[in-house]
Amino acid sequence: MLALVAVLVIGGGCVLGELFVDYGEPADPRPTDLFGTWSNADGGSLVFTADGRFTATKLPYWEFHDFLPDGCTGQVDGGGVWELRPARSGGPDSVVGLDFGPLAGQADARLGESLDAVVQDGKTYLVFFMGAGGNSWHAYEKTPAPLGGGGGD
Repeated sequence: MLALVAVLVIGGGCVLGELFVDYGEPADPRPTDLFGTWSNADGGSLVFTADGRFTATKLPYWEFHDFLPDGCTGQVDGGGVWELRPARSGGPDSVVGLDFGPLAGQADARLGESLDAVVQDGKTYLVFFMGAGGNSWHAYEKTPAPLGGGGGD
C-alpha cells in the first residue's frame, strides 16, 4: 500500500510540475535576429551565419541519439544549413530549421531538426524541446557581439 501511495505522489508531482512549468512565450525571430553565436550553460554553442549555414558544438546527445553511430555518447558536434520554417499549429509562426550535413563525425547525417524561439524574462532563447510532450529542454541564449563593432559571424 505504501508503494502505491509513493507512486501516486511522484506521478502527481510530475504532472503538476508539467502544468505549472513556464517555458516562456513563443517568439517569431527574423533571420537577422539569428546571426551570431548562441550558447548554453553546458558550454554548447550554435553559430548562425548570413549565408544560411550553421555550426554546432556540444549538442545534447539525447536530442540526436537515434541518428548517431553506435558507441557515440555525450555531447556531439555538427553543422549544415538553417532556415526559418512554418511552425506546428498552436505555436509561433516559424521555427529555426536545421538540416545537418556533418554530425558526430558522420560526413552527411541528412538529419533535419528544429529549434523553437521563446521569450522568457525579457530574453530570447532558442530551444530544443525533447522527451514526451517536450518536458525536457536545452536552451541557447545569444552571446553579445564583442565591443568595438564587428560581430561579423
